[in-house]
Amino acid sequence: MPKIKSKKGQREVDWSSDVHFQKTRSIVYIEHTHECPIFAIKAEEFLKFLQSQISTRQFVLIRNGYGKIEPRPGSFEIEFSQNARTSRHNLWSGLDKGPPRRDKFPNFESLMPAIHKILKKFYPDVVQRGEDD
Repeated sequence: MPKIKSKKGQREVDWSSDVHFQKTRSIVYIEHTHECPIFAIKAEEFLKFLQSQISTRQFVLIRNGYGKIEPRPGSFEIEFSQNARTSRHNLWSGLDKGPPRRDKFPNFESLMPAIHKILKKFYPDVVQRGEDD
């Protein structure tokens, strides 16, 4: 059964909140223009590629800041974070690439070394001190 998308687009979720947070859930932020459907298709393809390459992790795709960001004309930019509580890392910018349009999109395989490097980064857990410390 095909997925039915609401007219409002993605539902906004605070992935860093205690309710939703998981260390094994990486966040993929993609800004893409709406000029042509191929930009949205490539965003989905990148998510599926990641899921096939690193099956031990979960991935969440956030497009255009849940629709809050007006994408720049011709944009296709990918940022990645190890999880919702870590910093974003720019993986790709197709803003200044093209024409032809195919140059706006990366070879997904070429991004894997940078993704593995981000996933190997060590982020210590923040320890909250109690009042009696």
